[in-house]
Amino acid sequence: MYIGPYQLSNNLIVAPMAGVTDRPFRTLCKYFGAGHAVSEMMTSDQTLRMSKKSLYRANFDGELAPISAQIAGSDPFDLAEAARYQVANGAQIVDINMGCPVPKVIKSGAGSGLICAPDLAEQIVLSVHAAIAASERPEMALSVKTRIGFNEISTDWVKHVLQLPIDAAIFH
Repeated sequence: MYIGPYQLSNNLIVAPMAGVTDRPFRTLCKYFGAGHAVSEMMTSDQTLRMSKKSLYRANFDGELAPISAQIAGSDPFDLAEAARYQVANGAQIVDINMGCPVPKVIKSGAGSGLICAPDLAEQIVLSVHAAIAASERPEMALSVKTRIGFNEISTDWVKHVLQLPIDAAIFH
C-alpha cells in the first residue's frame, strides 16, 4: 500500500485520535507493527500554533517515517499555512481532517462539517495541495480523512472526495 511515494509496510493504519496519538504512542504502534500512524488533529488556527499543547502534538523528533500530520480547520488560507508549517516541521504526509464529529469542531465549519460544504472542502484541498506542491520537498503526500456521509451515507460525497487531487482517502 502506498500513500503518495511512501510504501507502507502493511495496511494497518493507526487513526488520528485527539489526546491519544501523540509521538510516543505512534512510535509504539509502529514498533509493534503498524504500517502507518497519523498525528492527532492540529488546528490551523495560527494563534494556537505555538501553544505548549500544539508544540507537543507537532513533535516528530525521532519518529519513524512516514511522518503524517493531521490538520483541521475551515479556512483554505489557514489550512495552507498549517500545511506549510507541518512540512517545515518534518511531516511527509499532510492529512486534512474532514471527519471529526465533535460538535464544536462541526460548529466551526471544520471536521465532518465540511461534508455539508463540498465546495469549501474542495477549495481547502486545492489550497493545501498547492502549498505542499510548492514546498522544496517533492516527496510530499496529501490525504483526507472523512466519513461516508454526515447523517447518512452519501455516495455523492464519496465520489467528490475521490475526484480531488489527493494521494489517499480514508473513510469511516
